[in-house]
Amino acid sequence: MSRQFWSPQTRGDDHRRASSAFTHTSICNAPRTTSTTQDSQPFLQQHAIRNPSFKMAPIYKIALIQFQPKDVSPSENFSLSASYIRKAASQGAQLAVLPEYHLTSWCPSHPDFLSSCVESCSYLSQYQSLAKELKIDIVPGTICEVHPSLSAEEVTATSSTGKDEERRVEVRNMAYFISGLTGEVVGRYQKRNLWHPEREHLTAWGKEGGCHRGFDIPGLMFPDGTPVRGGMLICWDMVFPEGFRELIGDGVELVVIPSFWLVTEDFGEGDEGERERARRGEEEFLRGVVVTRAFENTAAVVFVNAGGLSQVGLPGVGNQGGVMGVETEEMRVVEVDLGRGRGLERRYKIREDMRGVEWGYGVYHGEERKGGGR
Repeated sequence: MSRQFWSPQTRGDDHRRASSAFTHTSICNAPRTTSTTQDSQPFLQQHAIRNPSFKMAPIYKIALIQFQPKDVSPSENFSLSASYIRKAASQGAQLAVLPEYHLTSWCPSHPDFLSSCVESCSYLSQYQSLAKELKIDIVPGTICEVHPSLSAEEVTATSSTGKDEERRVEVRNMAYFISGLTGEVVGRYQKRNLWHPEREHLTAWGKEGGCHRGFDIPGLMFPDGTPVRGGMLICWDMVFPEGFRELIGDGVELVVIPSFWLVTEDFGEGDEGERERARRGEEEFLRGVVVTRAFENTAAVVFVNAGGLSQVGLPGVGNQGGVMGVETEEMRVVEVDLGRGRGLERRYKIREDMRGVEWGYGVYHGEERKGGGR
């Protein structure tokens, strides 16, 4: 009997359609998201007795692991990450989240950046083994994967003309959600909205269209027996509320966001006073946007940032557990009451309005609607 708990088959089909952009062969040979059948409620209850790490929602203990990775040092960065994950598990955490670019850092002009991206792909399977060993869900920040950008025939033709190696590959910034029950990847997401310095080096998801999709978190359920549905975004995606709306349109109640946002970065502002105003402005934005997205979507938002200010935004509460420091290395375990979102939904009825015939702000997942939108 499977120990992975998925949503009804329609959701599984939707998730597979959303992942269709990733079906071509990867240099990394990253494992595909698997789908399984939904298990019975009695088995869930039995599993909760056998496995102390199993937790019925709404309480979910989440470890925010914040640090700035060393450039092109996947092995060293993985060792640090694994030690933090073990510490989180020892403190009873049920989910550990790492920052964006946590294996390679973001240094695309470094001569070893591309090779370190290829190397970092091998660590996904190690995180899967670690998740299963420690019985802890893991979002291993993001992993830069190198994929062929051309067909086999095009690669041969390009090689014969002596063009650069980099033109025959594309780099994708990928986030994964790994189940602590089975070690399987149950959610995967490729960054859609690239920050403008990334666009020269990375390939964004979304050229083929498609909506943001969620996934059921194995073994995490509300008291009424319905699964908690999770979703992922990455860093600059957070600026755009549309991604959140698509996720909650798919029933997501927990959004995890690995990030590499350095508020101290100098983008050529004028004098020192102007740089300080820009820094403070970005800091205030990050402090506020996580809570704003949580309130306006009646969903918990987990933001883990290499540059600091990592936090959990909880609707009706604000920053649950506080905000971590700027450019500090630390881990914080936060208890998150996922029932808050459902409680606020009963009050505000945001999701109910989105599904109504009078909703006038576009389409979610291709569903035709009478009234506003399609």
